[in-house]
Amino acid sequence: LIGAEGKENALYVAIDKLDKIGMDKVTEELRTTGFDEHAVSLLRPLLEVDGSNQEKIALFHSKFAGNAGEKGLEDLEAVFSLLNDFGSDDQHVSFDVTLARGLSYYTGTIFEVTANNVQMGSLSGGGRYDDLTGVFGLPDISGVGFSFGVDRIYDVMNELALFPRETSVTSQVLIVHFDEKSRNYGLGILNLLRKAEIKAEIYPDLAKMKKQFAYADKKQIPFVVAIGSNEMESGLLTVKNMASGKEENLQPDDLIHKLQTLI
Repeated sequence: LIGAEGKENALYVAIDKLDKIGMDKVTEELRTTGFDEHAVSLLRPLLEVDGSNQEKIALFHSKFAGNAGEKGLEDLEAVFSLLNDFGSDDQHVSFDVTLARGLSYYTGTIFEVTANNVQMGSLSGGGRYDDLTGVFGLPDISGVGFSFGVDRIYDVMNELALFPRETSVTSQVLIVHFDEKSRNYGLGILNLLRKAEIKAEIYPDLAKMKKQFAYADKKQIPFVVAIGSNEMESGLLTVKNMASGKEENLQPDDLIHKLQTLI
């Protein structure tokens, strides 16, 4: 089509970088791998083609008439037809002529999944293969395979604030302390809270109180129980509601009852 037979792999490698480095850098890379100006001038409008999926397919039918490219277009039309049969549509499906992946094993339609309104690469990708399983001793089995990028999915959900607030709350109460003695005393309180089926933890290290409260705030722990010498002597625990900032002194049993009614 552009008069560059035998350079298909170099072409695919270059255009797969289009969304990362832009058209000018891609054409520059093509020149360095042996594509002349005529080939680049013919290719560029094909990579920049716009319009609906059907308009793009129609355009490429006119370009690929009578050559192997028509088979790929027929595969794409079959995919869109199956979407329609399934009761769906192509509202969230885009024919991307620059997509290139898995050239050594995919033999048909390939795809990637991206998230809207987030500057992130693909979250999932895959494609059709005819005999990839033959490598593993199971020949003549075709199928479609894909994988998910768990880290990217997490980053996207975090950026779009899709995690429910409650899923980030691992503990309902944090016990903070002033020194080793009060920490050891707090272990007994921790045991009482857990026996009452209240999710609780104790700050594990000896640290400044500010750092311990910052830890509770970062983990969105709703209540903090502070233990110092006064609390150990009186038996009254200082309890702070992290949302309201309100503090009160309670006996352990009263604390458990209060938390059970609030949490």
